[in-house]
Amino acid sequence: MSNLTDFFPSGGGGGLTPKFQEFNAAGTFTPSQALIDAGGYIEVFLVGGGQAGGVNGQGVAYGGSGGEAFFRNMYLTNVSGCSVTIGAGGAGGNTSAPAGGSSSFLAASAGGEDLTAIGGGVGGFKSSPSWQGGPGGVFGYGGGAANSNGGGFNPGKPNTGQASYWNSAAASGYCLIKWYE
Repeated sequence: MSNLTDFFPSGGGGGLTPKFQEFNAAGTFTPSQALIDAGGYIEVFLVGGGQAGGVNGQGVAYGGSGGEAFFRNMYLTNVSGCSVTIGAGGAGGNTSAPAGGSSSFLAASAGGEDLTAIGGGVGGFKSSPSWQGGPGGVFGYGGGAANSNGGGFNPGKPNTGQASYWNSAAASGYCLIKWYE
């Protein structure tokens, strides 16, 4: 027969405390010993930088693509630091539709896996005046922008990986790490 405290690590029916760390710029996530002792489970949300829009060969402006956005769960096994890179958004005011930079979370050194969210690339041009905006992304992260005939993000909201219309800067990427200890 087991004791009830075998199933609840904090004694008195407690559990683990949720923690999180956000990155809007490059940095390092260092797992705590308490995280490793609790099983090393983390949840990562990673977003690449958005692409700025451009102008096609007929002189019509269009919106760019949002950065890739995804969730990934993994286990870490040690307290080695994990490097985080945040992709820059494409610069606006340019006819060449600058791509967004990729964001990365490098956790192999801590027993996890290395992740990369690709920055926004070539946006799709549509000539229909009824087209009002680009893809919505994930919870508002990584969304595409509209062309000159529609509305859309103008510019992308900061640290969301959203794309922009041709004359505004796209948003840089983002990383969120959640864990329990």
